[in-house]
Amino acid sequence: MSRWFRLSRAWCVIRPVRVQSRLLSTRYSTEYVRVPCASSGEITISLHNVSQHHPATPLAIFIPPFSHAGAEPAVPLPASLLDHPTAVINYRWQPHGEHDRPEIPLQWPTPIHDVLFGYSWLLSNLGTANDESPGPRSAYIYGSYLGASLAAGLALTESHLPDPPRRMTVRGLVAHNGIYNWTMFLPDHPIHKTPRSTSKADRRAKRRRGLLLPLDVFDEAVRAEPEDDDSDPFTLLQHQTPLLFSSPADLFDPFASACLFFHTPNLHVPDDFTTPLSASSSTLPPEWTQAIDIMSSFSPSSSPSSSPSNGSPESESEPDETADELLAKAAQRAKQQNPPRKGYFRFPPRQSTLRLPETLLLYDDAVASRKGKGGNSFKLQATELASVMRRSLGMAEFRQRMANGGEDEFADLNVRAREAERRVQLAGVGGSADMEGGLLGLDEEGEEVVGEWLRDRIDEERM
Repeated sequence: MSRWFRLSRAWCVIRPVRVQSRLLSTRYSTEYVRVPCASSGEITISLHNVSQHHPATPLAIFIPPFSHAGAEPAVPLPASLLDHPTAVINYRWQPHGEHDRPEIPLQWPTPIHDVLFGYSWLLSNLGTANDESPGPRSAYIYGSYLGASLAAGLALTESHLPDPPRRMTVRGLVAHNGIYNWTMFLPDHPIHKTPRSTSKADRRAKRRRGLLLPLDVFDEAVRAEPEDDDSDPFTLLQHQTPLLFSSPADLFDPFASACLFFHTPNLHVPDDFTTPLSASSSTLPPEWTQAIDIMSSFSPSSSPSSSPSNGSPESESEPDETADELLAKAAQRAKQQNPPRKGYFRFPPRQSTLRLPETLLLYDDAVASRKGKGGNSFKLQATELASVMRRSLGMAEFRQRMANGGEDEFADLNVRAREAERRVQLAGVGGSADMEGGLLGLDEEGEEVVGEWLRDRIDEERM
């Protein structure tokens, strides 16, 4: 009897499949498990080679590049994961109106809920028991495209220190061609504005204080606005944003935009996905006086008979509507005059058991050469996430480790910078992305990079 079925009878294996793989010396097995998601239906987790390995063997968790209705993912399991026990969380994330069960909205936040339900099942059923292992089972999360956004949110919030009471903890993240700050697609994001020049002295001072990120010093040519290529995966994801999210406020969720775990969004939440604040009317000064007069003369306790001017329903409702419109315009004017400034968070929080996981952020070189509006691209997305993660390591974790004693080498800024770059790696790789036939993964060279990275991290655990 399967171990996960024995531990929890609320779930059962749908269909075990065992086939011979040319790439493996052992038999390759796949089993499918249905996992309920409270009142929001269910998802399917596919387990590859899990029964072929010891329960304490590090587990790979693959989050597919896009949502697929069937149990089996629309893309094959990445070659770099074939030698590892792997669980695939088949989440649901589809535009409104394009699924079979409209009573369950499959826009955001349904996909992150699915991923969290899936991870909870893996934690309960495939995590190590306290009497089987001295520590929790290690998990390495791999995601691409939409799956990379979900993988980043999951990894950053489940990478706890390996305390014995835990059954599983995330030790590493591999993300390929992900969107880590969806707010960059909004027209008011500063990336779409001409960057202000910064003197070399100011840049040196900010770098000493750890405030200057590589993102802040990109060449202006990177921020140019080339023509959009509608066949480009990045452009297609940008066009799909209003369909994948029900409102612009959802883009500000850190579980969707992982960069927002580390800093505040430096723009206001807009009313829609496409209208910039500059497009709203600014003819407010004369109307302020009119709005004040209307609001001061209107009394909720007054009745229609007490005022001769309120002789019809239309005249009753008109002052309220006018005041609402003016207040909306006033709010727009205030947003235009007071854009929010970016502020940084300490993440993970000081008293948290979280620790930033070892991370490998990949982007396709070919796709990076075709940037979207404002220079936004997979490369820029990966660069920003790498930057804020490295900043967090240098400003928080390494300093804390020095304060705790025994790691004085981190007093050297160069040592901290090298360790941050080792912990959070950024690389351009070759990839294959065919949007007509479905998103594909890395090419052979890219999968070799991922495979070597995984082997190195797992070997470090065994030392």
